[in-house]
Amino acid sequence: MLSAFCGAAMAFGSGLSAASERAGFRMTAVVKTVCRLELPELKTGSSGQIIDFGSFYQLCNARNGYRVTMRHPANMTGATLFWDGRAVPLSPGNETVIADESHAATKFSEVRLDVRDVAVPLHSLSFRIDPKGSIY
Repeated sequence: MLSAFCGAAMAFGSGLSAASERAGFRMTAVVKTVCRLELPELKTGSSGQIIDFGSFYQLCNARNGYRVTMRHPANMTGATLFWDGRAVPLSPGNETVIADESHAATKFSEVRLDVRDVAVPLHSLSFRIDPKGSIY
């Protein structure tokens, strides 16, 4: 009789196995869009025809990427900007897109401008970085 009682207790106990419980959570956040372009101090080449801007630091966390634009006097025909060794002819207007990234990035780019005998007041040159897509 004792063995039957123990067998019944074991059968009853095995049916009460503890269910495994899992807990979790999902967290989402909206991070402010930050785009920053840092330029070093300006240096000019010995010939005066090359303006060596040095290394530009770009940081932009925009999911869809960003654009870097240079503002300059109109009609700088013949002047060419070199962005990481890639030649970017300046537009006949007063603004030229020099980088168009399709994703967020943090990087350095070497930049120089070959003005080719075009008189360029240095104070007339400026650069900006703009995020593409949604801005938070």
